Amino acid sequence: MSDLQFGLLAIGAVVVIAVLAFNKWQEVRFRREAEGSLKSRHDDVLMGTAENSAVARGAPAATAEPPRGARIEERIEPTFDGPETRTVPTERATWAQPLLAESTDFIVTVEASEDIEGEALIYAAAAPLAGFSKPVRLEGFNAAEANWEPLRPGVRYTLMRAALQLVDRRGPVSDGDLAAFGAGVQQAAAAAGVLATVPDHGEAMAHATELDNFCGKVDILIAMNVVTVATPFPGTKVRALAEANGLVLEEDGRFRRRDDEGRVLYELANMDPTPFRAEAMRSMSVSGLTLELDVPRTPDPVRAFEQFRDLVRQLAQALEASVVDEKRSPVSPAALDQIASQIQAVQRAMAARSILPGTPTALRLFS
Repeated sequence: MSDLQFGLLAIGAVVVIAVLAFNKWQEVRFRREAEGSLKSRHDDVLMGTAENSAVARGAPAATAEPPRGARIEERIEPTFDGPETRTVPTERATWAQPLLAESTDFIVTVEASEDIEGEALIYAAAAPLAGFSKPVRLEGFNAAEANWEPLRPGVRYTLMRAALQLVDRRGPVSDGDLAAFGAGVQQAAAAAGVLATVPDHGEAMAHATELDNFCGKVDILIAMNVVTVATPFPGTKVRALAEANGLVLEEDGRFRRRDDEGRVLYELANMDPTPFRAEAMRSMSVSGLTLELDVPRTPDPVRAFEQFRDLVRQLAQALEASVVDEKRSPVSPAALDQIASQIQAVQRAMAARSILPGTPTALRLFS
């Protein structure tokens, strides 16, 4: 190899090292700027200490966005009556409570004259309870621990129950499914040598219709866009700003802020179809960001929206950008105040039905 070739190789290596060093320097600089000058004006009220938390640790995380069904496309903005100065309920339900309830499920009680293996009913129910459009769950009463639990192989029960969820984001269960479910549980119970008592599915259908109507009124997704005015946003700066505000880039290419229990508070995504990837963000630039807060799935959405709103303001300021809605219309402070009032009304209405936002029951209904 000639001296000229060696020289060109050396120059190329120097250029590559220089580019990598520059990208790293940019990333560090943007992160320091974000952490130093873009502190939130609000206390981090959602990331409290263990002493203040009323929720048991180990809650299941909502790891993916729920499918948006027909009901979502026809969301009705709530207009709940009542003075805005009323206290917004913030109590949190314990994760240890049983998931099944007559308010959300069509429950068929199953009793045995002598205790049987939970696996016996699981096996017997596999075929007759398959193929329903709504989730099916089997629980047994653990006499030793005096609580309901998902049926477990190796544990014996005398009292069990099978349930079909009444509502999700696709709408209410059908009357035909309720009737077929009751018959399916009876078939499974007979195969396992136990007795199933099926309640009136007509009443369950009426309740499902009413519950779906309520869920449709409180099912609100807050979405805002931070868009460029002139220059696209460097990916390194977007990542630094997001991480400085407690968001973490996840496998699906979206940044999410979660609470101590792993529940999603709000998220940030690329407005363009390309998802964010850690390595690609070093060299990419984007024309806009989308921020979303799923109200009924968010624990204490009133407080979460305070931080969501502050994050939107910080991003717009740091990126010299505009805040617009889905129709590219500017979002004014008055509009944000109106959204905050709307979220307060939703949180009060859900609490009145004992369906607190972000709890296991809410995550089931709004999935």
